[in-house]
Amino acid sequence: MIKKREVTLHRYSSKGSIDYDLPSNQLEFTRLPKEIIEKDAKDPLKHFIIIKARGEDAGFFELDESEDRKKHSDNPRALLLRGFSVNPKYQGRGIATGSIYALPEFLEMEFPDFDEVVLGVNARNIPAQRLYQKAGFKDTGRRIMRSKGEQYVMSLPINKAM
Repeated sequence: MIKKREVTLHRYSSKGSIDYDLPSNQLEFTRLPKEIIEKDAKDPLKHFIIIKARGEDAGFFELDESEDRKKHSDNPRALLLRGFSVNPKYQGRGIATGSIYALPEFLEMEFPDFDEVVLGVNARNIPAQRLYQKAGFKDTGRRIMRSKGEQYVMSLPINKAM
């Protein structure tokens, strides 16, 4: 198992690459990092984040400050987390949970103007729901219909140091 403190978050650099495949049961709910990067690379409101475990690239997600976040939250200081995945060779070792625990400190350093992270998780994606709940996300009660089904909107407030 990887300890929470061994998981760190870093902004993606176009000089690097994050490339792995996911099993079909996970691709039902997310896209591959390389697909997300190709689609959103030119959008300055979309930020790619690399999950590192013991210094190795282990996962990926996107933080989105575009208009899409308004479907998930009325808070103008919310960021939308999307495209979350962990490289299958690192799954089951605590990296996903560690990355969510690392999120508040990372946001305070890299995105100080934001005080909430929101996400939509598919109603059928029980493992992801458990992960987000375990790491402190709460179901807001808001629901969004997407092409692959109903999404539960979850929120993680980021408490700023006073």
